[in-house]
Amino acid sequence: MANYGLLVLVPALITILIFGIPLFLAEYFPWRSLWNQRHGRPTVVTKSYKGRTVLITGANGAFGSRAAKIFAHREVETLVLVDVKDCGGVKEEIEAELSEMKKTKPNILVWQIDMMSFAGCQELGKKARELKSLDHVLMTAGILAFNRRESPEGWETSIQVNFLSNALIALLLLPLLKSCPTNPSPPVLTFVTTFGVYPSSFTMSVPKRGSYLKHLSNNKGGMEQAHQYGRSKALLLYFARELAARASATAAAGKGMRKVTINSADPGSAWTPLTNPNQAKLIPRLIMNFGARDPQICATALVNGVSASEEGHGKIMQDFDTAAYPPFMERKSGRMAQQRVWEETRSELEAKVPEVKFVYEMLDKTLDM
Repeated sequence: MANYGLLVLVPALITILIFGIPLFLAEYFPWRSLWNQRHGRPTVVTKSYKGRTVLITGANGAFGSRAAKIFAHREVETLVLVDVKDCGGVKEEIEAELSEMKKTKPNILVWQIDMMSFAGCQELGKKARELKSLDHVLMTAGILAFNRRESPEGWETSIQVNFLSNALIALLLLPLLKSCPTNPSPPVLTFVTTFGVYPSSFTMSVPKRGSYLKHLSNNKGGMEQAHQYGRSKALLLYFARELAARASATAAAGKGMRKVTINSADPGSAWTPLTNPNQAKLIPRLIMNFGARDPQICATALVNGVSASEEGHGKIMQDFDTAAYPPFMERKSGRMAQQRVWEETRSELEAKVPEVKFVYEMLDKTLDM
């Protein structure tokens, strides 16, 4: 009997090693992608942004501030720095660097935003209407919340900032995206995604009843809170893919929308003021160290993402290439979850931000054909 047991156990273990572990890693830990990013050294593809306008949210952060400097050193005409904090220091650094190198300074606008509220996002939308063109929008703003709190809108803060506020800003800016005369390509709006959506995916199941967004927002502390960053970014990735599909269909049908490129960019991981608290946690530290690279390289990857050609529409940009969507998003259940996210987000935003209704209606026009 003992020999028989071994005959059964050994093949089972071999099967798990050969098939089970790779499948598990593909679902929850994209090690190959992280490893490639750690050793990747992307350089800026676009040599000049002359005449263009670039808007960066999270411009005071490690990635956003570095991305702003990359654009400033490549002849951008107008640079809009948006953050919850005053980006005046970033502006001064940029101007000092350019003066020292005897380069032309761009027109730098510094706008503050409260992304904990929809009203703060609406204020950004109003200011952006003053811009003559809007060639590139890079949305790096986000938070990593270790303790559960709620926004004034009643949402867990990660869901509020990383997902709902980013989605709202995208909808408000979408009609304003317009290439300047010297830009031969469609304008680009880029969300920022992360490998963190993979390990969070096993907590992303859709409830049979009730709101999916509220289910994810009404989380507990501890381990559930530790997954909120990845879950909020997964919601944003669902939204970005749906928005890209609808925007291209509307533009192709000639229903009042200019052609735009909407994508997500994965900068890879780096130790920054946002992630430094994870240094004290063993597992997060090990995971970060596996793929972490210099923040300047991450910023470069984001600049390339928001400078992508039309071929990057609806895709995830990673260094010089594109990356696949996570497996759970590609399954039928993931496609259904995406529609649920889109509809529930629409219901929340239309109820509290009336001006987005016309944007949603514009994106709906192709559904009636």
